[in-house]
Amino acid sequence: MNKKQQGFTLIELIIVIVILGILAVTASPKFLDLQGDANASAIQGVDGSVNGAMNIIYGKSVIAGIQKAATNSITVNGDTINTVYGYPAATAAGIIEALEISVADLSGAGVVNTSDFNFNVIAAGAVIYANGSTAPAAFVAGNGTAGDTNDGCYVGYVAATVTGSVYTPASTVVNTDAC
Repeated sequence: MNKKQQGFTLIELIIVIVILGILAVTASPKFLDLQGDANASAIQGVDGSVNGAMNIIYGKSVIAGIQKAATNSITVNGDTINTVYGYPAATAAGIIEALEISVADLSGAGVVNTSDFNFNVIAAGAVIYANGSTAPAAFVAGNGTAGDTNDGCYVGYVAATVTGSVYTPASTVVNTDAC
C-alpha cells in the first residue's frame, strides 16, 4: 500500500500568516480605545444615578414639606441626607450619601481610596470621577465644559440655589472629553 502524504507547503503557511497579519492590523484600531469608551459609559451611568438620586430625594422632600428650606435633612433607609431646597447638598453627607455606588470622599487629607469612584467638593459644586483619573479643578455649571484647561472624565453636581426670587434646581454636568 502506497499512502500519499498530504499537508501544507511552506509557501501556503506563509501566505496564511501574512493574511492573518493584515487582518489583525486592520481590525485592531477598532479595539484600541475600548477603555476610554468604557470609562465614558461608566461616567454616564454615574450621571444617571446622580439624577435618579437627586429626584428621589426631592420627591421625598416635597412629601415631607421641606423642599423650600435652605438647609435641612431627610432620612432614607436609615441614612441621613443633607438637603438644600429639597435636593441633596453637594457634599459627602448629601449627594454621595444618596447614591448607592462605591464613592470615596477625597475632600479630606490622608484619605486612602479603595472605591470605584472619587468625590471632591470644588467651587462650582461636587465632582465625581473615576478612580485613577484626575479631578477637574473647576467646571462651569450648565454647559458641560471645563472651567479651565483641565478637561476630564467626570460628573459635576450643582446643588439647588435661590437668588432673590429665582429658584434654580439641582443639576449635573457630564464631561467625557478625557475618558
